[in-house]
Amino acid sequence: MPDESGTRDAWDGMVDGAPPTKSLDPYATSIVETVRQPLVVLDAELRVLSANRAFYTTFHVLPESSVGGLLYELGDRQWDIPELRELLEEITGGGREIRDYEFVRRFPAIGRRAMLLNACRLRAPVAGPPLILLAMEDVTDRKRVEETHQLLLAATSHDVLNVLNNIMGYAQLFEERDFPEPVVPRILSLSVGLREIMRELLDHADADNDQPSLALVSARALMRERAAAVEWQCRQKGLEFRVDLPPEGAVTTDPIKVTRILDNLLSNAVRYTPRGNVYLHGQLASTKFSIRVRDTGIGIPADDLERVFQPHYRAPTARQVAPLGTGLGLYTVKRFCDLLGGSTEIESTPGVGTTCTVMLPRQPPPA
Repeated sequence: MPDESGTRDAWDGMVDGAPPTKSLDPYATSIVETVRQPLVVLDAELRVLSANRAFYTTFHVLPESSVGGLLYELGDRQWDIPELRELLEEITGGGREIRDYEFVRRFPAIGRRAMLLNACRLRAPVAGPPLILLAMEDVTDRKRVEETHQLLLAATSHDVLNVLNNIMGYAQLFEERDFPEPVVPRILSLSVGLREIMRELLDHADADNDQPSLALVSARALMRERAAAVEWQCRQKGLEFRVDLPPEGAVTTDPIKVTRILDNLLSNAVRYTPRGNVYLHGQLASTKFSIRVRDTGIGIPADDLERVFQPHYRAPTARQVAPLGTGLGLYTVKRFCDLLGGSTEIESTPGVGTTCTVMLPRQPPPA
């Protein structure tokens, strides 16, 4: 990754000879040059009269390629936005200010950035047409964090609904009066899982710091518990549910994340399997812990396989079978698997079924 501070210092040196913002009086010029936010002064024709150091260092441009040019012709015409030009022209005619105008463009030296613009009319220091002060704020990182937070919340809500569906299913068994299963312990177990999901959401409200909470746990016990939670769903749909648990053995992992991986894989398998069976297989090797879920469901077309781990993506065949859904189940599986240092594979044939395999390390990778 390039050293941004070094790059900024280099550009600072290159623009040391830049003319001051002479369109303003000396007092205003000193203020503008001190501001760390990129600022540009435009004339009534939207030509760049001057800019502060932050503008040149942020966009990696030089004064000689900027001053005197039309704003919308700078660089690769990233600023050539009809709506923005119209708003700026309104300002020169005595119109309103621009407040928080947002756009996304790819700039030659710094790549794709989200920018927030504010602009106002200035009175020229001498008699003449009015000037425009255009302020720019790079909000790319902030937008990325906001989007990550939204995905985290949506994925967690998706998992909460899965657990609630299981709880409701067991609660419905009470109506049957004569049920062969230990319903109450399973409802309590699912409720504890729901509480842990919500606790994790609170603990990791900062999505950029979503690090695993590692513990030494039994892989067999984790899989047995999740298998018991989904068994009633298979029975309700008339599906055969087969489980092949791994031998006893400890793994160092995040049990909540592994539980959510299992829940999402199993709930997807049940949801998209109209008839046939669902198979859960676990295996422990010297360094790996594998989870495989296979079903005889509707399958996924080859063209969609590469996209199923993207957030909110649902294959057309999946939407036909289950119109309601967030498209976050497999996204959550892959995200947690990546956080735990593992890998995810999926194989599918339309009309035959799908197999999803997760490989996790028995010990966390070195930090």
